[in-house]
Amino acid sequence: MSDQFRDKPSDAPLNPALKSERETVYQTKVSTPAPIDTTSARENEGEGWPIVWIVVTVLGVLLAIYFLV
Repeated sequence: MSDQFRDKPSDAPLNPALKSERETVYQTKVSTPAPIDTTSARENEGEGWPIVWIVVTVLGVLLAIYFLV
């Protein structure tokens, strides 16, 4: 195979749409809401999950003791 393609420098990028550009104008004002404002959770929602995890953990420990003894 010939090396003619390797010897020739490529000035054109493979994808011209992806060419590197520097941003000259920076946005200083926040135009998007804060992350906490974009959530759908409400106050006191999900407070029952720690109780569920405690019950599941206690049942798991009791079953492990029962099957191991």
